[in-house]
Parts: sequence; structure tokens; C-alpha cells
Amino acid sequence: MDDEIPLCDTNIQCGGNVIPGRSFERSVLMKRQPANVIRRQAFRCDPAFRNETHSYETIVPIMSEFAGWAMPFPDCHHASSQLIVLQDLQPLGFKMADRKKGLDMEHSELAMKALARFHGTSLAMKHVDRVKFEGIRSLTTELAFAPDSEPVFGASVENALRMALTALEDESSAGESWSTSWELGEALHNLRTLKGSVFRRLQALTRPTEPLSVLCHGDLWLNNMLFRYNGDAVEEVKFVDLQVMRYSSLATDLLYFLSTSVEPSVLRFHQEDLVSIYHEALVETVSKLAPDAPKITIEQINDQIEELALFGLLMGFLLLPAITVEGSAIAASLENIQEDSDVTSKLEQHDKNFLTDRYQERVRGLVLHFVNMGYI
Repeated sequence: MDDEIPLCDTNIQCGGNVIPGRSFERSVLMKRQPANVIRRQAFRCDPAFRNETHSYETIVPIMSEFAGWAMPFPDCHHASSQLIVLQDLQPLGFKMADRKKGLDMEHSELAMKALARFHGTSLAMKHVDRVKFEGIRSLTTELAFAPDSEPVFGASVENALRMALTALEDESSAGESWSTSWELGEALHNLRTLKGSVFRRLQALTRPTEPLSVLCHGDLWLNNMLFRYNGDAVEEVKFVDLQVMRYSSLATDLLYFLSTSVEPSVLRFHQEDLVSIYHEALVETVSKLAPDAPKITIEQINDQIEELALFGLLMGFLLLPAITVEGSAIAASLENIQEDSDVTSKLEQHDKNFLTDRYQERVRGLVLHFVNMGYI
């Protein structure tokens, strides 16, 4: 979650001569820890770096070797407690999508297939070589919902709920009367009851539930995806930022992505299509790598999505301010955290910057979709 774990990214170009008379040039992305000690402690940058180091250095290579194909992540050239050096995807033609618009069906379908192959590799490896799988699973540490994260991240998710409730309760610009619609009124009531317990609810929702738990990306929204094109057609997607990788239900990644990253119309009209596309690619992957593994049904996936739907809604509330805001307000607010600052109070001072018409529209649309799906 880029606004919670502020690591520093730098693009570096390097060159030289490997063979006399031949030159080379390579662009890499260097991720280093922030110099501000208070920020490092408040945002748990040390465990974030450990998670990402283990992911790039050990977990992803072992999964790729098991599958026989590359996982959808950039190559890692170096990983340590202070510095991670990654393949720079931009020179290869990869670029980010428009976070404010969201992903259309074509981009969403590609992301779903890549995610399914990643998740499917987990399921297959868990069946074929449980010892090796448990070895890489043990390298992941819960970051966002660990007890040590509650002072800052707990305040962030509570504040996200407060902001969403403010948007939902502001009928002056709402296109629908929330107080007179029984379903929406009931949803509002249910959301209000979460006040003061959001962090604990999220902890419970991310606990592993078998048999559908896999190694999850953990922070799968469009700012952590890059797409490569052939003309106007999108051909490939890569996922980045593995700080929050966790072992949890595959539905948590699905819900996180659907609630934050697709165009509202795609979510409204094509969620079932996207889940079906994901399921087909998941089954295909597991069948190739573990032919005798139990088949995962689409009913199992949909049941898990419904059971854990609140996770997706709350993650939507958390990220929609960053998705809909103009400029770099979040980065600017993080820079205000100085060594003598109260980090929690700083994080709660900027509601007015994010309560835009676009934000209110997206929050209402997300809640209405969850109501229509019968999730809340």
C-alpha cells in the first residue's frame, strides 16, 4: 500500500563494456529505505523490506522454477535489508494505467489471468511439494495487519471508514436518497457498527482459510501494475511491490483488485465475467502443474468472495482517496511527517483534500454494487 509504506524509488541507467568493442546500457529501479527514522518505524519499513527481499530473492524464483514459467513480476538483480535493485520495466514498453479512470475489460481480463496463474502455482505447489511450499510460505510476514501496525495503520483504516461514511451520509450531492432506500440504509447502519473495530475485522478477514489460501500479492491495485502494448492492444502485465505478500484466501486479492482498480462500469456489469475468467485460468494452471489435485469450483470462489466481501469494501474505502485525488497530495502529506511529529494525527488531517465529488461518486457506487451483490 503505497501511502502506508513509503519506500523510495530511483531509476538508474548504467553502462560499460563486457566484451571489448561492445557497449551495453541497462536501466534499473532501485528501492531504498527512507532516511527519516520516524517514518521508517511508523510505517514498519524494516519488515516491509524483509518481506519484499524474501519475495524477490527466494519465493518468486522457487515458484517460477516449479511452474516452468516466469511469475508476473520484474526480475530482481539484488535484494538486501537496505536496497532492492529491480529490472526497470519502462524501457521494455511497460507503463501504468490511469488510476483515476480504472482498468477497462481488456486490461482487467489480462490482470485476472496473470493473477490466476500466480495463485494456481501456489495451489499446485502446495499439493505436489508441501514441504517446499511451507518453506517459502514461512518467509512471509503479515505486515499490514500485524499488531505492531495498529497504531498507524489502524488509524488509517478507521479514518477511511469515517471518510466513506461522510460521503455516504452527504445527501446534498447524492443522486439517490440513502435515508429512504431500505437496502442502502441497512448498509449504512452495518458500516456504522464497524467504527472502532475496523483493524480487528481486517485481521480476521485476512487469516488463511483452506483450501483456497495461496501466496497473495497483498496490495493488488492498478498503481502496482504495469502493462505492455502492441499498438493499441495490451499484451502483458507485470505486478510490482511485494511488501505485503501474505498467505491468505485467494479471494482477498480478487476483492482488493475489483474494489480498487477496475472501471466502475466494469465492476458493475462484468464482475461475474472476470471471476469466471480467473477461475478458468486457475483451473488450467493447477491441472498442468498438479493433475491429481482437487478441482476448485467457481462456486467455491464465489462463496469465498461473498464471505470476505467486507475486506474488499474496506480496502476500497482505504485506497479510493488516493485513486481519485488530483496531484500528489498523499506523497506531500507523508513528507510532512518529521521526527517530532505525531504520525497518527498527520494522517488524519487531510480529509478535506480527498473528499472530492469524484471520491464521493466512487464510494457510493462501490457500496451500491456491494448491496446489489448481496454482500452487505
